[in-house]
Amino acid sequence: MATANPPRPSHPDTGGEFFGLVWPGKDAAREAAHTPLARNFPLDSALSTPGDSLNRIFAADNLPVLKELAARREVFDVIYIDPPYNTGKDFVYRDNYRLRRQMRSGSYAEWHSEWLSMMLPRLILAREVLSPEGFIFVSIGEDEVANTRKVLDEVFGEGCFAGQLIWKKAGTGKNDAKYAVVEHEYILCYARTPDNPGFNIDIQGHTSTKYNHEDDKGKYSLVRLDSKTLGYLPSLDFPISGPDGKEYWPDQPVGKKKVARWRWSLDKVEQFYDELVFRRGFVYTKNYQKVGARPRSILDGERFGVTRTGRRDAEEAMGIEGIFDFPKPVRLIKHLLSIGGGKDARVLDFFAGSGTTAQAVIELNAEDGGSRTFHLAQIPEPTSPRSTAHRAGFSTVADICMERVRKVPGATFQVFKQF
Repeated sequence: MATANPPRPSHPDTGGEFFGLVWPGKDAAREAAHTPLARNFPLDSALSTPGDSLNRIFAADNLPVLKELAARREVFDVIYIDPPYNTGKDFVYRDNYRLRRQMRSGSYAEWHSEWLSMMLPRLILAREVLSPEGFIFVSIGEDEVANTRKVLDEVFGEGCFAGQLIWKKAGTGKNDAKYAVVEHEYILCYARTPDNPGFNIDIQGHTSTKYNHEDDKGKYSLVRLDSKTLGYLPSLDFPISGPDGKEYWPDQPVGKKKVARWRWSLDKVEQFYDELVFRRGFVYTKNYQKVGARPRSILDGERFGVTRTGRRDAEEAMGIEGIFDFPKPVRLIKHLLSIGGGKDARVLDFFAGSGTTAQAVIELNAEDGGSRTFHLAQIPEPTSPRSTAHRAGFSTVADICMERVRKVPGATFQVFKQF
C-alpha cells in the first residue's frame, strides 16, 4: 500500500523548499558578512615589538578584522581556528543584528542558532581571504561538529571537504559519562578549491609497510609487478625473461585469462630491468622507503599532545600556572601548519585565544628554516575577576595573547587595536 511522501522542509523565511541546515537568523547572519562596517585599526607602537615585522596581532573583534582583510584583498595560505562554544549565558561575540526570537529565550536550540549565526559570516569571509591552494582547519567538539560541517559544506562546497581529523585530547577519560567517555575532538579540514593538490607529506609520518630488504640505495619492500585489479590491457601482457632464462608472465587467476597484466610497459621493463627482482616464480619491483608519509586522520600520541600538553605549553611560555583554559598543544598546530602550507605560508587565526598558533609558527620556522608569518585576531574579552589571569594583571584575553607571544624566543609582531 502506497504511503504519502513526507513533507519537505521549508525555508524559515520564504516557506519555499530548501535543502540544507537552517536556523532562525541565518539570512541575517549571511548578510552580515557583506554589510559595510567601517572600523580603523591603528598601530599600537607601545604594544608592538621593536622594529618592523610582518607578523600581526589584532586586538579586536574578528568580524571587522576579516572584513578589513578582505577589503584589502589579503590572502592567507593556512587558516586555523578554535572557535569558542556558546554556553548561552556569556557569549562574547554578539554582532550587530538580532535573531528572530522564535524559541523560548535561553533554550538549547537558541544557543545553537546564535552560535551558528556568529560563525557563518566569519566563515564566509574566511573563504574570501583563503588562497586558491589554501586550507582551513577548524577545531570543534561533539556539540557542534555536525552543524559546523554542514555550514562549511555550504560555504566552501562539499567538493572541498579535505577530511575530518580526530584528535585524542585526553590521556585518561572520566568515568562519570552517561554514555561513551569522550576523549577526542575533531578538526574539520576544507580546501579553498576542489582541485587543490592536497596535503603536504607528513615528514614524521610512517606507513605500515615493512621494509625487509636493503641495498646500496636503502631499505625497500617488494611489490608484485603483476596486477589483477588495474584492468587488463593486451599491451601489458607480455613475457619477461629472468636472469635464469625462464619466462615470466602475469599470474592469471585459476581458470581465467586476460585478467592480470604488468604494471610497467615493455619499454619501462627494458629501461629499469636491473631494478626487477625475480623470486618464487613472480616478478617484483623495489619500493624504497621514503621520508614521511601521507597524513593520517587519527592524531593520537605524544607527537600531537593532549589537553594537559597545551595547558603546560601556555604555562611554560607565560611562567604562570593556570593562565588559560584548554589551549591546544603547540605540537598539534605545528602538524596542521606543516601539512597545510609551505615554509613561506601566511597563517591566519581569528580566534587566537592565548596565541598558540603564533608560537607554533615561530617554532616551526626555527625547526625547518621557514619564513611563515602569523596574523592573529583576538577580541579583548574581559578575564574573569576570579581567574588566575586577572589576578596576574591581565584584564583581557587579548592581553594574555600578546604577552604569551612576546615571551616566545624570536617573536616579533605589530599590534593593531580596534578604534
